[in-house]
Amino acid sequence: AYKHMLDGKKKSSAIKERICLLNEIGFVWVVEHSGKWFNMFEELKKYKETHGNCAVPVKCPSHKHLALWVQKQRRQYREMKKGRSTQMTAERSDLLNGLGFVWKVYEDNWHEMLDDLRKYKERHGDCLVPQVYAPNPPLGRWVQTQRIAYKSKLDGKRSSLKKSAFFY
Repeated sequence: AYKHMLDGKKKSSAIKERICLLNEIGFVWVVEHSGKWFNMFEELKKYKETHGNCAVPVKCPSHKHLALWVQKQRRQYREMKKGRSTQMTAERSDLLNGLGFVWKVYEDNWHEMLDDLRKYKERHGDCLVPQVYAPNPPLGRWVQTQRIAYKSKLDGKRSSLKKSAFFY
């Protein structure tokens, strides 16, 4: 009810009166949990020192809490970019950027696979990665996925594939 009134969606003299009474006694409307955020940020810094990146896997039981926090930061960042109310701030996103935080995991993974494909081409002279490729199984699956996407005329990444001389 308070939120609707503050947003201008609901008008009520009783609610206005209650807000005034709470304001008079110094009621805190927004509680910052920045201490907890900075603790998690420090934990992420330690993780990066050990693992070399901020990509905390959810499947790892010892880092599950941190992985969930990392996912939450990505969600909040997207919300902030859309202009929605969120706990993410420019200061927080700057701190995460300073660590090399990856906001779009899929994009980052895609580019890593493209780099792997370039290395494959350097070694083999082509981009004909077998679907089952023992030295790098994800690469074989990824190449197949790119071919399917290309045939389905999905745009976006296709121009990068053409530049890398991706052949069928």
